[in-house]
Amino acid sequence: MIKDSLYILMSNIYSKFMAYLFYYLTAIFLGTSSFGILRALLPILDTLTIFFTSGIPPSIAKFLAEDKEKDLGNYLGILFLMLFLSIFGFIVMINIKYLLGGGYLEIDNSIYLILGISIFISSIIAFCRGILQGLLRIKELSLTWLTESTLKILFLLFLISLGLLGSFLSLTLASLVTGILFFFYILRIMKFERKIRINFSIVKYAIPISLTSASYRLFGDLDNIIIMSFLGSYFSGIYGYSSLISRGVYMISSSISIPLLPKIAKSKDKNLLKKALILNTLFSSFILLPIFLFPGFFLEFFFHVKTLEGEICLKILLLSSLFMSYFNIISSYLQGVNRAKLSFYIIVLGILINTILNIILIKLYGIVGGSLATLLASLSILIIALMVVRR
Repeated sequence: MIKDSLYILMSNIYSKFMAYLFYYLTAIFLGTSSFGILRALLPILDTLTIFFTSGIPPSIAKFLAEDKEKDLGNYLGILFLMLFLSIFGFIVMINIKYLLGGGYLEIDNSIYLILGISIFISSIIAFCRGILQGLLRIKELSLTWLTESTLKILFLLFLISLGLLGSFLSLTLASLVTGILFFFYILRIMKFERKIRINFSIVKYAIPISLTSASYRLFGDLDNIIIMSFLGSYFSGIYGYSSLISRGVYMISSSISIPLLPKIAKSKDKNLLKKALILNTLFSSFILLPIFLFPGFFLEFFFHVKTLEGEICLKILLLSSLFMSYFNIISSYLQGVNRAKLSFYIIVLGILINTILNIILIKLYGIVGGSLATLLASLSILIIALMVVRR
């Protein structure tokens, strides 16, 4: 597991660096307010993408890991289903502004249109990642993130003159090109008897995973979404700077949880979970401690801003990210032992807690209140998850 985790870790380090470069470039060229819009819309895009398409691949990975035949025909029907479901994601995306109101009503409709198309396109690369994870081709899986993150920056450099629209177009095109490349790679490495069917067991198992993953993504940026609606794009941008830096901890947990799921599905060994949590603690400390001690330095280094509110938010959000990284690993374990519904119930409870606290605390303390709400909610769901695993 350590070798596979290192592959994912290295790709995550690179992808995280490129993600920060993407945000750095957009922050410099777009300004705080436009960056605030970008920071508020991307979590919504990710949540809808996961809910309608990208939540299915973990289920593909589980069933493929247990499948002795490894016939692509047994899984290709799932891709068509993902493409069909993404149409509903497109419809939701282009109408989401009317649900959220506030600052979202001021965003041009062309932005929502591009994001809706992105949901449809993301189905291809999401399907490829599910297949590669199930085949335990972790090296190739890591390459999907390396390729997509590199293309994202290249397209951004060509399209940044289009402003906010160009930023979103770069994400869409990077996902499209990467998906096509690795789809043809999968056609080469898997046997295909040309009997395409939909394995409804995969679909059934994917439902709680999709709901859990989408809810998890929504939970992580619910504060930024509400800040955008209540306080506007400028404060969303300031808060977004701190939030992004705090996410460095996540690349550790994801590098561990991705290979953990298929291994747990095969062995059902609870000791793997203990090892994963220990690894997460050791590796995360190298990222968390320097940023916690010198928050102002990192805010100024990455985004050329340094505000007291931003520094306070960054410290609080670092702790929240650490708690959520543990929950991410526990969630993968629960999925691997056929208890995925429990993760969903826990994260939904967390969303309810987070929403209520954000509405109350943002009104009282502004963006600092948003970070406090997220910290309290993340601690709550981690405690509940640990109690569930110990039973």
